[in-house]
Amino acid sequence: MKIETLSAEGKVVDGARCRVSNDRNDAVVRSGQTLPVRRSGENLSIECTQAGLAPARGQAISRVNVGLVGNVMIGGLVGVAIDTGTGAGFNYPSWIRLIFGEVRSFDRTAQTGDEATVGMKIGTTEVAAPKAAAASVPAPVPAVVLPPPPPVAVAPVRPAPAAPSPSAAPDARVSMDDLRGLLPAKP
Repeated sequence: MKIETLSAEGKVVDGARCRVSNDRNDAVVRSGQTLPVRRSGENLSIECTQAGLAPARGQAISRVNVGLVGNVMIGGLVGVAIDTGTGAGFNYPSWIRLIFGEVRSFDRTAQTGDEATVGMKIGTTEVAAPKAAAASVPAPVPAVVLPPPPPVAVAPVRPAPAAPSPSAAPDARVSMDDLRGLLPAKP
């Protein structure tokens, strides 16, 4: 796949750093160069950066190629499984053109011959804001020492009366007759 980058004014920008990735591939290439891309059923993400310019982003749509359709007819499910598993049954545009400051979608069905695919603009990007200078730290405020609070008078507290000791023996059992007094009277 060849990746070409243009400025917003339409001038070619060679040498931009472009990262290309899908579920089987993660590579970096300079714009204007060609790189082999491992095909997959997943779309291919491309992001190119150049100092002073808003990023150029794109997504190449993965399309089923003619070989996979032929495998359905000739090889049946085994051929389809192999082509799907290896990515051989899919393809991307062979040449794409990204524009700095834009997000584009590229589809191989729009590519004619070996010409660059311009893609469809689906969004915009912006230059990252410069990092703000560290805010100046204000000088610490001197601590003010306050006088201690006046003493508080505490009222005397009488001790609580002792709890009565249980009248029943420790091994005594409770019967239903003992509990009936707790239940409401029957109507």
